[in-house]
Amino acid sequence: MRPLIISTLIILLFTSSQAIAGQGQAEFSADVIQSMPQQESRQGRIYIGNDQVRTDINVGDKTMIQIIDIKQQTAYMLDPGQKTYLERKAGPGEFNPGGGVPAKDTDPCAGMQNLVCSRIGVESVNGRPAEKWELENTAMGQSGQMVIWLDQARHIPVRQILPDGSTMEMRLSGSEMLNGRTVEKWEMKTTRPGGQNSVAYQWFDPELNMNIREEQPGGFVSELRNIRVGKQPADLFTVPTGYKMMSMPQDSVPGRQDQERYP
Repeated sequence: MRPLIISTLIILLFTSSQAIAGQGQAEFSADVIQSMPQQESRQGRIYIGNDQVRTDINVGDKTMIQIIDIKQQTAYMLDPGQKTYLERKAGPGEFNPGGGVPAKDTDPCAGMQNLVCSRIGVESVNGRPAEKWELENTAMGQSGQMVIWLDQARHIPVRQILPDGSTMEMRLSGSEMLNGRTVEKWEMKTTRPGGQNSVAYQWFDPELNMNIREEQPGGFVSELRNIRVGKQPADLFTVPTGYKMMSMPQDSVPGRQDQERYP
């Protein structure tokens, strides 16, 4: 049982930088490649459907599968080798950790439990108009407030103030060609309490409404390749017949996305 729990955590880290499907999200599939200096790269495949996402990843000599159903706010972790699966509630950060919200003026908290959003107005961030929102999170008995500015054209967070006082700000560098697709390169600067700064880069695909490449401090790189846009089969996002449901201890269930993306 424990190997399945460990593999589940790895899958969460593997998918934490990818946006999840939603209204207005193009359906597609792609290979996912992640690498870190002096560590073995990880490979898998992601499928974005209609309000659903599936990620297959190779963990050692095993293949593990995660399926997230946005409408049901439920996540499933499958072990094909053992024909078992785990079921849990999906955390808010898993619905849309890296891409845009559905549409202009849409409440970014819509459909998410324990999150309340209040629209403040429109402000300019690096010369681009952005919707300013306050978010209140009371999940798991903890409260915290953050402020985000969502770019009106791309609907991505171009500025954030986190509960601990950290700030994140994004600046558009320009357009590039990446893996045969026209994308936008964004620079993301994070400032933490005490003045520590870090810079990361994201390549945002307007058609897919998500990042298809990220470069993080320390050398972490995540990229989508062999992207194929089109309707995804519904059976990709269901637990196959014959799988046995397993139970997971409460203290082993991640309540949020880990900030560390590559262990």
